[in-house]
Amino acid sequence: MDSLDKALLCELSTNARVSYQALARKFSISPNTVKNRINKLCQQKVILKFGVALSMEMIGAEHLSGVISTDGSEKVIEFMEQIATQPMVMEIYRTSDRRYEFWAIVEGVGETLGFQKFLEALDSVDDVEIRPIEFYYPNHPPNFCLNTRGKKVSFTQNQLRVLRCLTEDGRMPVAQIARQTKLTPRRVRKILRELEKGGGVHITTRTEFLVFGDMEYRLKIDYDKTQITGRKIIDWIYEKYPHEFWWASVTTNEPIVDVGLLLDSPGKSILIISEIKGASFTREVEDFLSYPRVVRGNARPRIRLEEMLREASL
Repeated sequence: MDSLDKALLCELSTNARVSYQALARKFSISPNTVKNRINKLCQQKVILKFGVALSMEMIGAEHLSGVISTDGSEKVIEFMEQIATQPMVMEIYRTSDRRYEFWAIVEGVGETLGFQKFLEALDSVDDVEIRPIEFYYPNHPPNFCLNTRGKKVSFTQNQLRVLRCLTEDGRMPVAQIARQTKLTPRRVRKILRELEKGGGVHITTRTEFLVFGDMEYRLKIDYDKTQITGRKIIDWIYEKYPHEFWWASVTTNEPIVDVGLLLDSPGKSILIISEIKGASFTREVEDFLSYPRVVRGNARPRIRLEEMLREASL
């Protein structure tokens, strides 16, 4: 997967319905090249699904990350799968220092406390740390689903009918949506524009970058907030390592930045960690690999949309 593949994936993850023609114009290539590239990414299972999910504002939820320390007596995969059964868990992975980190979407303080009690009650768990975070992807537009909370909106019955089609395939052709909804193609196009601009849903792309054998190299940066903001640190890292950058988040109640980089060899991490440790704003850096992983994707926003559709008898 080269830089063009990654650029196409960034565009598709922001809006899965962006046309081949629009992508071709943006990257000065032919529409056929775009189509072939996307088809190949689907065949390689880098692109898992084109879908749709409610925005964070629609479900009134927040992002959390956390660290679980154990006494080492657990069976790793079974332990991770047990935690991933909880509806708020989007992803969990084991780090090279033998802890577990997770990303979750929670609805309210009560659910956060309940989830923490669930984790603390598990056999072999010694300690649980949970912190609120905000994701930040400088390589994606501001309207990318993890760069914005979106808006709280109401959907019309026709919009819900179109959303039902998009849960099957976010890139479903207009003609097929029209057949399934009994709406005219012109009406379908209008509804799609309304949905894309409304902020209540994200028509996005589920991806898996690690299929080529790259490693997710993780950095946890404790920084001096009197010198710099977390987002500026992420911008700085992305500018220096745009091809390796994968994702990043800022802890909202502590001066901590988490960054995920994709590397094809451990040796590449030496220069990166050395440069970050040498920055004037850095207090401390933890670095580790994350493997294995159990991924649920953006399950909760997707499930809540499906519940909404069932309530509307769709």
